[in-house]
Parts: sequence; structure tokens; C-alpha cells
Amino acid sequence: MTNARKITEAIQKAKFQGKSAADAIKELQTQETVEKKNVPADVPNVPKPNLVNKASSFAKSMASRGLKNNRASDRTIALRVLSCHGNNQLPPCPYRKDSEKFKGSYYCGACGCGDKQMTQLTYIEVNGKMTDYNKLDYPKVTCPLKMPGFTDYKTSEEDPPTSNSRKQFIEFHEGIDYIKENI
Repeated sequence: MTNARKITEAIQKAKFQGKSAADAIKELQTQETVEKKNVPADVPNVPKPNLVNKASSFAKSMASRGLKNNRASDRTIALRVLSCHGNNQLPPCPYRKDSEKFKGSYYCGACGCGDKQMTQLTYIEVNGKMTDYNKLDYPKVTCPLKMPGFTDYKTSEEDPPTSNSRKQFIEFHEGIDYIKENI
């Protein structure tokens, strides 16, 4: 079903129920966010990424990797691991999904890249060998929540809509200056 048709049907249904067109659109937008699991109330909804944004982000990441498998610094990767996987004090990101294709691995369910070899957040076994590069290794990679360690990181103060207790925990424990120096 096309977006226009979906919107039209939602508005017609809303009018039948005595609601406004604005209510119908707001309800549609709520349905069009990415699924979260075990989400703290303060973690923002992430809109489904569009094809242009996904392609642009992928191209920037691939270009940053280059032909010689360039990597982010160890400190940056450590911040990304904390942002995605958490630690003994911080739970994993609610958007982190278990891979169905690669046992014991994870991928981001919010960015729109899907469960593919190149998008795994951990090293995986392929054809009997462990990979030596994963999504967190790219020098430039973005996060829908703009979490610490990612190229598009914004502090909780700079971008209140993406603020959440997980981001604030990392900012408090790692220090915002340290984080900004390691992006």
C-alpha cells in the first residue's frame, strides 16, 4: 500500500471514529517508528530510516573504511561498544537485535541496515573463520540515537530529543570532553 493511500485510509477511519485528520497522522507516525524491546520510558522513538539516508550513511562508512580497512581508534570503538552493548552497569541498547543469521551476534534494529554480515555489531564466524571487521570498526558510522562514539554524536544538552538515561550514564562516567575527543 502506498503512503498516500495509507494516509487517506487512516484519515477516513479517524473521521468515522470522530477523530481529526491530525490525530490519524499522529497515530500513523507512532506506528511508523522502529520496534523497541525492553525500552526505558525515556529512550526516544526512532523514525524508520528512508532509502536516501541509508544509502548516504552506507557510502560515508564505506569511504571511511577505504581500501586498506581503516578503523576507528580503540577508544572510539570502546565508546561504541558501550553505547550498543552496555556493560555490567548499563543494559544494552533497546534497539540492539539478536542476529538470526549469525548465532551469538547482534545488529542495530533502528538504523535500517538489517541483519547482514557487514552490519553485525560483533565479530562473527564466516566459513569457519572469525571476521576481523564489524560495523563498530568503521571510522565513520552513525547512530539513530546519536550516542557517544558515533560520528553524529550529540550531547544530551545539544540535542534534547535524543537524550536518554543510557546516553547520560555514558556522558557522566566517560566525560563529554573525552567522548568528543574520540569521535
